[in-house]
Amino acid sequence: MRILSLAGSPRDIGEAFGEISRPEIHELYRRRVDNAIAQALKYGGQRVDEGHLLAVAQASIDVTRDYHPAGMDELEGIAAGAEMLLVKVLAMNGLTDFRDVLSWPGNAAAGSDTPAVSPSDAVARRPADLGGCTAIVVQKDRAGAVLCGQTWDLATDNLPFVIGMVRAPMDGPVTRTLTTDGCLSLIGMNDRGIAVGTTNIRTKDARAGVNYLSIIHKALAAESFEAAVEAVVTAPRAGAHFYYVADPEQVALLECSAMVAQRHDLARGVAVHANHCLLPENQAIEGSPATSSSRFRQARMEALAGAVKRLGPEVVQGFFADVEGGSDAICRDDIDGLNTNGAVVMVPEQGLIRIVHGVPSRGLWVDLAQVSVARR
Repeated sequence: MRILSLAGSPRDIGEAFGEISRPEIHELYRRRVDNAIAQALKYGGQRVDEGHLLAVAQASIDVTRDYHPAGMDELEGIAAGAEMLLVKVLAMNGLTDFRDVLSWPGNAAAGSDTPAVSPSDAVARRPADLGGCTAIVVQKDRAGAVLCGQTWDLATDNLPFVIGMVRAPMDGPVTRTLTTDGCLSLIGMNDRGIAVGTTNIRTKDARAGVNYLSIIHKALAAESFEAAVEAVVTAPRAGAHFYYVADPEQVALLECSAMVAQRHDLARGVAVHANHCLLPENQAIEGSPATSSSRFRQARMEALAGAVKRLGPEVVQGFFADVEGGSDAICRDDIDGLNTNGAVVMVPEQGLIRIVHGVPSRGLWVDLAQVSVARR
């Protein structure tokens, strides 16, 4: 696994990131544009092109800057270092949300800046796997310390671009994350003991707005648990996601559509979330029916957790390597172009963050906490 450790102002970090990963950023952008076009057609029945994607990203620039100026500074640095237009860097970061805008356009929440697209009568809108991640969050009564983590599934051809990242900004906490070339924070923890992650869900109220990577980036810049939760709840979100926020004592579970954030604090036990909405309010506007994989992974992770008395990091790492269920499994190895491209386990009280590149069933886990921090 490639691991970068960068320090300085957000702009400095972004420029260095963009320069180091320039070829990878340009290639990942191309692949993500292709993904957005294909998914809008396959799942939403909409014929779109790169221009439609960039129009949504362009409509999201100002609201993203207002929401988190430091995060936008880094994105602008990435664009400069990679020699790429800012709107393309934002489109690459926000793919998961922006493709939902393209898949289900025309809702009132999208606003006038959301571009019109052409429906295709030729596309059968069948339930299909929209991507996969399986998250588990554990309170102290089951693990001895708050523990959280997840698999991260996305297109198999994105696998070469998965990296570990240590950021040491001039102001604010050091963060350690799993992410991709040219992108902000995805799954990770800061040196204040705040951990944040996400699984993808899809609702029809998607709109131009702040994408999930920008939200997580701001949450990991927080100095306190409540500030991190607030970064999720108050964001003018572009799309739907489930987020978890944890520190050494507390856990917040946040199933969010673009418009509404639902918070539940986990006081005891275990919570699991795959890629379908669990709350009735979000199920009512869900973009597609829950897939067999998402339902299987939800049930399988709950069963695995229920069968073990004590849930330590090594045990959860084993859960993430589980291949029961074949194409529906928690750990998937290039199934219909989808792959478990990484996984993360975090224990905030211990400052522990372990990451793996590729399928956990055979990948090498790396202790990201042991990676030295670049000088600020």
